[in-house]
Amino acid sequence: MEAPRISCVIPVHNGERYLAEAIASALAQTAPPAEVIVVDDGSTDRSSQIARGFGGRVRCERQPHRGVSAARNRGVRMAEGDLVCFLDADDLFVDRKLELQGQRFVERPELELSAALTENFWSHDIAEEERTHMSVMRSPWPRSIITWVFRPALFERIGGFDEAMPLSQDVDWHMRAVNAGAVTETLPVVLSRRRLHRHNHTRLARDECRAAVVRSLFRHVIAPRRRLTGEG
Repeated sequence: MEAPRISCVIPVHNGERYLAEAIASALAQTAPPAEVIVVDDGSTDRSSQIARGFGGRVRCERQPHRGVSAARNRGVRMAEGDLVCFLDADDLFVDRKLELQGQRFVERPELELSAALTENFWSHDIAEEERTHMSVMRSPWPRSIITWVFRPALFERIGGFDEAMPLSQDVDWHMRAVNAGAVTETLPVVLSRRRLHRHNHTRLARDECRAAVVRSLFRHVIAPRRRLTGEG
């Protein structure tokens, strides 16, 4: 079986500082993506110009500012590959990510979503003395959205990201997928790198992210279980 064609979707909002590095890490894959789609979510900086500077290797779509979930949803609708992956505009892929995960779908035809591990790294513009004052997850952790590779049919079955959720939309979507019986895996290898800088949304809004995850857990796991068991 031929290697699947993978579409890489990169949402961006005012991400000119790191966007070129993110795009380059996707294009430099040992098995390059069939297409890189940058969805500019109403940026007021040079994000669109940077994306278009890569020429025909990158498709750039601009929309009014509606949030990262709307940008990701739009990117998936535009994707023409057999598989889809996400990369945030400030993060990076490990160079064999798409080769390794694409092969997993050849080896496991029933597979619907492959995830892996992510590790943090410090942005070069954060001084050493600042780093001790910024909280950081030191160990690699599983199933970050920037490790996902999935079949578009799963997205159609589960539905898109909840555009009304301001945070943790990826956790909500993954819970919905698992609850619907999706065939998933998590490879025990680091395949993406998350940049730590001064403006990480999830780090700066950690309490809000936790609250959003708890609400999603209740809605998709606890409440349905209570209905099945007849609990209060």
